[in-house]
Amino acid sequence: MDKLAFAAVVIASGLPSLPRRGLTAEGAVDFEGPYIVKPRFGGSSIGVDIVEDMDTARARLTANTHLRAGAVIEPFRAESVDLEIAIRAWPSLQLSAIDRPLRASSASDILGYADKYAGGEGMVSAPRELPAKLPSEIEKQVRDLAVAVVGLAGIRGIARLDFLLEGDQLYVNEINTIPGSLAWHLWIDPEIPFSTLLRDMLDEAVERPSTHYTSAGADGSALRAAGSIGGKLG
Repeated sequence: MDKLAFAAVVIASGLPSLPRRGLTAEGAVDFEGPYIVKPRFGGSSIGVDIVEDMDTARARLTANTHLRAGAVIEPFRAESVDLEIAIRAWPSLQLSAIDRPLRASSASDILGYADKYAGGEGMVSAPRELPAKLPSEIEKQVRDLAVAVVGLAGIRGIARLDFLLEGDQLYVNEINTIPGSLAWHLWIDPEIPFSTLLRDMLDEAVERPSTHYTSAGADGSALRAAGSIGGKLG
């Protein structure tokens, strides 16, 4: 998954999200620290750092091998909590129960790799509050935003959508698609067996093939006309 591209689409669409920028050795950001620095691609909280200032953030670009293919930076909100929901669009649009993952250690600043996977069965055995105990208005907002993201991202198969909740302010955070997350443990309401989820994904792959863009059929006339177009523009 591309965290920078996803955030750009979410923000451009007007959905609530914290600012996220690409991190470079010379770049600056228009928001104050502390910051959280993440690999632009990948998941599982691998390679994630919390830093206090931009100098330290830039230094992580060379010190953290997970950032070499690209990095993003965003504000770190220590008081926020994580919320998750699974989504799928086949055979019809469905949303799972809402989950609140719990940190294994109260000293943890973020939900880390050990919190998610050290239990032996991955996210299935990680500590959590499922379904999450939320005010009805927050639950509705999570579900409304999840439906919006399904349309924005063109969801296929199953994805897990992550949110940050700070007080009563909800932010769309990240989307985790296959193979990053099957999120089958979240399907308790509605209750959907893992075998059914897998069968439906196979059916979707057959009945709704992915789109491949191609230039087949182009005869090159546009390129041959480039000279005359350039003359008109000049």
